[in-house]
This record gives sequence, structure tokens and C-alpha cells, in this order.
Amino acid sequence: MTRLRPYAAIVLAFPWISAARAADCAPADATLSGHYYLSGVMEVGSELRLLPNGRFDYMLAYGALDELASGCWSREGGSVTLVASKFESSMEDPLKFDRLEMRVLPGGKLERRFDAEHVGKYSR
Repeated sequence: MTRLRPYAAIVLAFPWISAARAADCAPADATLSGHYYLSGVMEVGSELRLLPNGRFDYMLAYGALDELASGCWSREGGSVTLVASKFESSMEDPLKFDRLEMRVLPGGKLERRFDAEHVGKYSR
């Protein structure tokens, strides 16, 4: 699947998305920090930016549904947890999260389970 780099402009276009202050987040595992792109889920575009200071920026687009979120992230063992301090959606949103856990895979990929049948991987 092709990386959806145009969505990076969406993340950068919303100044609030980086509004989580570094003081609010504990520094996180710098080995996982970076810009990730979702693959493996048809018709879904998503990007995730994990910063070493413990902040994250997130976006997802699926049809008419657009999500933007920011907050703090952390790693504990084989899991990465996103805790959203800000979450906006373009419509009623069954995917909305306050807290999202993803599994860390070999090579620094992150696995996100949307439901029993839809699992995607975020790669840098």
C-alpha cells in the first residue's frame, strides 16, 4: 500500500494538534519516536507522529470520517499507549478513543486492532 504523505499537511495545518505541552507528558522511548503511516486496512489513511518528549499527533481518514488527535504516549513492555488530550472528528465516530493501545512489533512497527477482522500496521 502506498504511503499517504499528503495527510502530513493535515496534521501540520492544525496548530492545536501539537498543543499538548511537553510538561504534561513524560519523555517516552525515543527508539519508537518518528512519523508512522498505516498500512493493511483498505480505504483508510492514517498517520501517527510520536515525539521523544512523550507527545503524539494523530490523524485518520476513512470516507467522510476524519479524525485528529493529540496527547501523550508511553511504552510499557510490548505496548504503546496513546492518551488523547484533544480529539476531533468530522462526524459521529465509532473509532473515537481516549486511550488507545497498540502492540510493538519487530522492526519498530506498531499494530493497531480496529476490530476482530481489521488489523493495521503503522510503519516509519
